[in-house]
Amino acid sequence: MRHTNFISSVRNALKGLKVAFLEQRNLRIQALVALFTISLGIWLKITRIEWAIIFTCVGLVMGLELLNSAMEVLLKKLHPEKDAAIGKAKDIAAGAVLLASLCSVIAGLWIFYVRISALFN
Repeated sequence: MRHTNFISSVRNALKGLKVAFLEQRNLRIQALVALFTISLGIWLKITRIEWAIIFTCVGLVMGLELLNSAMEVLLKKLHPEKDAAIGKAKDIAAGAVLLASLCSVIAGLWIFYVRISALFN
């Protein structure tokens, strides 16, 4: 019984990823940035620790985007009319994604800058 529940949970999660990817433009943009970053990491032969940092950043940003999207869908369903408190909550969730994105950009620059600048020197 537990095995079936686990498989069902994985299927539901994959369905959620598919829906989010099809419906959320920001998630698609973040996926493209992630693919670019991974390609750059392969090309520049970054270390295992640097890979861990990159994948942690990618997972954090995309995970927060998924949570932000889920919250927006839920709040729109529960309270379709405009509400200041709901607007504030949505802005705060979007701020969490932005903060994670900015920190990820800084981490990426920290990892890639030295290698890229060495190519031009």
